[in-house]
Amino acid sequence: MKAEFLHQNIIKLLSQRNGLLMLAGILSLSNVLLVVALICKSERIILVPPHIHKVLWIEGGEISKEYLEEMGAYLSKLLLDISPTSFPYNHETLLKYATPEAHGELKKQLIKDGEQYTQLQLSTHFKPAEVIASPQILEVQIKGLLTSFMAGKQVKESQETIILKFTQRGGGLLLESISGGNPHAS
Repeated sequence: MKAEFLHQNIIKLLSQRNGLLMLAGILSLSNVLLVVALICKSERIILVPPHIHKVLWIEGGEISKEYLEEMGAYLSKLLLDISPTSFPYNHETLLKYATPEAHGELKKQLIKDGEQYTQLQLSTHFKPAEVIASPQILEVQIKGLLTSFMAGKQVKESQETIILKFTQRGGGLLLESISGGNPHAS
């Protein structure tokens, strides 16, 4: 009688053990699949600027065209929509987006431009008309109307094109180089 009772308990325990082993195997396999999926999937970073007009994103090594356009338009305004009193803030803000390699040269050029704006009492207002973003090469071309004022009087109005070259680092864009856009630089 005791032998039969022990035999039934052993069979019951073996079936419970087998069920738990199967459950543990399934859970282990699902964990391995999740780890593989996590390693293979790139992270999508959702960026939220002060005012959103379009969906902006960075996923792995790709950047949305809209994000490049918004960054280009913002930085072009910081660079060209300035006065003798606003250039220190605009230039300091612009330098926050520069790569460490470009920071020194860009700061030197911005200081030179700032001195010229102060000396001439020059103010410029930039109205972007066209923003062309190339996400493959991380470059933005901004075309627009640059109006120049000296001592409060309009002295020049010209179509200008500025090209901003970016590099992607740490989930964001950093400014690598700027070309064009400042007809007042000597």
